[in-house]
Amino acid sequence: MEKKEFKKIIKEIGFPSQGKFAEEIGVKATTFTTYKVIPTHIKRITKLALLAKQNGVSLEEIRNSLKVD
Repeated sequence: MEKKEFKKIIKEIGFPSQGKFAEEIGVKATTFTTYKVIPTHIKRITKLALLAKQNGVSLEEIRNSLKVD
């Protein structure tokens, strides 16, 4: 996933910035600035969050059901 697509998806999910998304998933905000291509594990989280949003499920609900701190 290219950064352009990543930025578009996190906006669609409802995050105002990469930093806020990073905060939500427990990653340092500066981490995204070093990526030219988004790693697979971040891509999966992003796509899961988008699917959840499209189906009326919050990222918080997913986190709670998976028991992720």
